Amino acid sequence: MNREKVRIGLAVRTSKIRINIDDSWTLKDGSGRTVTLESGHFLFEVSTPSHEPVWSARVHTFLEETKANALRDEYLKHGIDARVRKAGRPVNLEGGTTLDASVYSVLIGQDEDTAKLTTEVRALLSSLPVLKEHLPGWKRYEDELPRFDLVREAPPEGGMIVVETKGTRSEYASPVRLMRPEGDGQFKLEDVRIGIDFHWDHHEALPFRGSLEVYADGNNLTAVNELPLDDYLASVLGSEMRNDWPVEALAAQAVAARSTVLATRGRHHDGEPFDLCHDDHCQDYQGVSREGTPAREALERTKDWLIVSEGRIVDARFAKTCGGLSDFYATAWDDDQVPGLTPAVCGPCGVETGHAAELLKLGIQGEGKEVLDHILANPPSWAACNPVVTPYPESVRSMEQLYRWQRTIAADAMNDLVRERSGTDLGEIQSLEPLEYGVSGRIVFLRIHGTNGNLTIGKELVIRRYFSDTHLPSSAFKAKYDSKIGWIFEGIGWGHGVGLCQMGAASLAGQGWSAKRLLEIYYPGTELLIP
Repeated sequence: MNREKVRIGLAVRTSKIRINIDDSWTLKDGSGRTVTLESGHFLFEVSTPSHEPVWSARVHTFLEETKANALRDEYLKHGIDARVRKAGRPVNLEGGTTLDASVYSVLIGQDEDTAKLTTEVRALLSSLPVLKEHLPGWKRYEDELPRFDLVREAPPEGGMIVVETKGTRSEYASPVRLMRPEGDGQFKLEDVRIGIDFHWDHHEALPFRGSLEVYADGNNLTAVNELPLDDYLASVLGSEMRNDWPVEALAAQAVAARSTVLATRGRHHDGEPFDLCHDDHCQDYQGVSREGTPAREALERTKDWLIVSEGRIVDARFAKTCGGLSDFYATAWDDDQVPGLTPAVCGPCGVETGHAAELLKLGIQGEGKEVLDHILANPPSWAACNPVVTPYPESVRSMEQLYRWQRTIAADAMNDLVRERSGTDLGEIQSLEPLEYGVSGRIVFLRIHGTNGNLTIGKELVIRRYFSDTHLPSSAFKAKYDSKIGWIFEGIGWGHGVGLCQMGAASLAGQGWSAKRLLEIYYPGTELLIP
């Protein structure tokens, strides 16, 4: 695994890319032409567009091909042209062991126009009946807003790129690849967008290790950073956590992040020229400035460790604050359960006895609403991520307000947000009706009642986006209407609540828990593969 490299999308379909380099770099373009670049500032723009990307709608992803085929066949029976596409790459370990990371996605539709494709797919999926026995990837409710995301059919191809420096403009065939001919080089990329569509959304100029590829992507540009896996992870640790966190928490995060990138490369961004993006959609990766000695120490202590289950690398998700209980994978994403991403208690008490075990049992039995009522009324003292019990590390002390939170939104703003997000005018919003809860108390499906009709939305992230200019901290909330104030949301936790609870891990590591023990708690039933 020491030779593994990853490809990270730093800027996707942007009009211009600006970088700074020191020393000499080699530029090689898509035609094989090679030139030497000296220190300076470089501006990249498209001179001749590449072929326009073709998009499809991905409606569901499965670990098993037979399940994907079953969903495809059901769509075909209902007159919707569907197909199955395999994605993901296996990992070959020393000694000849191969770990599977493949998945099978069901795709429908195809078009260059994403707005048109979205409208057509939404209409097709809305027309489907609700099946008597639910099929993963099928609508649950008659008034459900269809769930899908758009994926491209193939990476960018063709096009020409102009590179400008010191008043000189030169044209190159796409893609353009920049490399340091000797040793470890760094380039600085201007205007890197961080926290896309979240409340901390901003731009920074950031230095990165490794090579840089720039693609003509239609009329825009896409920038891809290729670098060794551990260099990438060193930055992820300082971006997702901070370097003043306990080293055992960083070590647990290192194993989770390594497992996730190897499990999901080429899956989250199927059809793109990169494995993962640099932001919250995949994993936060913010370059050299986020690296630190503690992160490197954590990586060295857990070198090549992986979380595995049933011969597969576990897609070891993680979130900032679970609130007390973590949840199933299917609470937030596709309907299939994923091995290792199952509920756990966020605390040192374990799950055998006490209030935590009772709440976990209630949640698993389908009483998530009761779990939410308990946790909101009395934020549990046993929850490792509760900052009242254990203050957060100094560098993220401001995150304490996201454990137990409240948000308000005026009635008119609420009506406008729902109309904007859904593309449907429900009129005045009258009530919000949770239909399904996860084990942790997070709402999985919610029905919006308006004067012009109803709409059911899901899952977790979609719900969070509907009632905020950016995102609510989590979908573990209660909502009520006050005629003087508007809509009031009271909730707990930050993020999807699946897998490792980062603040809980920091707290427990501070109490002496090892990375191995943390991983056993937050990824129950998995195996830790230690070379």
